[in-house]
Amino acid sequence: MTPRTTGICLLVFAVLSAVFRLLRVLVPVFKAPFLGGDVLGFILLAVVGAFGLRLILRARNEWQFSPLTLKQLRRFRSLRRGYVSFVLLLVLSGLASLDNLIVGKRALVVKHAGHYYFPFLRSDFLQGKTFGFASSAEVDYRELQELCRLEKKGNWVLMPLVPYSPKLDSPPTIEILDLRGEVLYLPGSSRPLDGTAYTVFASNMEQKRREFQFRKGVKHGDFRGWNEAGEQVEKGRYENGKRVAYTDFSEGKAAALEPMAHAEWKRLVYPPSEPSAIHKHYLGTNGTGQDVLAMLYGGWQQVLVASVLFVTLVFGVGIIVGGALGYFGGVVDIVGQRLIEVWSVLPFLFLVSIVSALVSPSLTVLVMLIAAFGWMSTTSYLRTAVYKEKTRDYVAAARLLGASTPRIIFRQVLPNVIAILVTLAPFEVSGVITSLAALDFLGFGLPPDEPSWGRLLHEGVDNFSYPWIVSSAFAAMASVLVLITFVGEAVREAFDPKKFTIYE
Repeated sequence: MTPRTTGICLLVFAVLSAVFRLLRVLVPVFKAPFLGGDVLGFILLAVVGAFGLRLILRARNEWQFSPLTLKQLRRFRSLRRGYVSFVLLLVLSGLASLDNLIVGKRALVVKHAGHYYFPFLRSDFLQGKTFGFASSAEVDYRELQELCRLEKKGNWVLMPLVPYSPKLDSPPTIEILDLRGEVLYLPGSSRPLDGTAYTVFASNMEQKRREFQFRKGVKHGDFRGWNEAGEQVEKGRYENGKRVAYTDFSEGKAAALEPMAHAEWKRLVYPPSEPSAIHKHYLGTNGTGQDVLAMLYGGWQQVLVASVLFVTLVFGVGIIVGGALGYFGGVVDIVGQRLIEVWSVLPFLFLVSIVSALVSPSLTVLVMLIAAFGWMSTTSYLRTAVYKEKTRDYVAAARLLGASTPRIIFRQVLPNVIAILVTLAPFEVSGVITSLAALDFLGFGLPPDEPSWGRLLHEGVDNFSYPWIVSSAFAAMASVLVLITFVGEAVREAFDPKKFTIYE
């Protein structure tokens, strides 16, 4: 792809993303810049659009890299572990940008009464009355999908791969059990049911008809029965499948309700529930009933937004402060170093706890707090590199030719130390991921309704009886950190100046 083509793609992306946002149309990929909020999203689009416009105006037919840069890129590609990790991270980032096309509780397409609806693109919601429900609230598309399946009237609902939202979505998990002869089994299993199961009215799927206790798949224990109004009309007891006690509160009318029951047996699964492909809880649920995979997906989106924001802030401050200290030196350097030392001893966790007590910190606030204490190492590296580069002959020649100080710093010195930033970027990303997870783990992070790897990890540590929670959170976080570390090692080795420099 040529620079001009790249610029056109970036500019079109920025314009379409802004237009869709203003129109409140939630198109996947184009809504990705706004995962961190409207303000940050429009700032990011402005930067992307400006960069794309610059590439278009320069109108180059091919990328112009120095021979040294080409050698470094070729060496990076030759380091297979780092290069493959980089490609995997790009793929995961692309999946995150698809958003509710993959993970979400809103349907992708709904066909009802001859009309087609696309709920996942809407910023508002469709009322239940649109699809024949009595409620004016937003329809539960999972319930609508089940209703369409049972009615068989030609209506259908297409849900995302993971039909659950990363936050504030804790639907009850209801299993359809298998009745084989007189024995009730768990769905798709050879294990008989031990617990409670119930039937519902065929004309009102929300109302229970009867509820029984089962042991090894047969009725054993108390049972209760209700009419369509929800009034209890009977009770009794079974032992090893035989009724031993019975009471009718409706003067003989309860028996007439039996043919009105639906043939399916159901049971309510209380959270946390183990992984189940039937219910599309592929990694199970947590203690509040939220889907673990959806929470991991939402946490990955948070990580991407935090990484971009953190690296931008840290590198911005590092370039300005480090470049100034290294280039001017003298009193500026001494005073700046002392101020940095004073700032570095401030208690980070204490300040975060104060902020968390005063306000409910958003992702932007947390990242800015972490960046406020994370820019010093980058500044130190930039200061050292600029301090060394300013003594080169090309800097002296630029001064003799009358170049201004800003031009020397930004056009001459910084391009020659940019390799340091490229090398530091993966490790800065690892740092912000672990910092966010640690704050969430300690309870000083994002609000409880936001998806978070650290909070999921904390819940898993507190509930080792449900290993799918802690193992999923640990595997996701460890895998991402390992991939980033591999990329960082490859970048550091590929851009190592000792590989391409001969010292005399």
